[in-house]
Amino acid sequence: MSSSCPPSKPRPSDPEFWTVENELPDPIPVSKAELDVVERYFSDLLDAVFEPQPRTMPAVATAYQKGDKR
Repeated sequence: MSSSCPPSKPRPSDPEFWTVENELPDPIPVSKAELDVVERYFSDLLDAVFEPQPRTMPAVATAYQKGDKR
């Protein structure tokens, strides 16, 4: 349903009216558990990205389903 009257207020979905505020500390604190997760699941990919000699990208890891043993 559309009305014949144009909207009087800007819509929140209009990016022109968005405001972005950054209240994060600098540097952003990262816990040991968070680092462990990144190292466990992204270590092969990060090694390939930051390796001085380019090589093929590592195979994509399959997602585990609930109940799968690792």
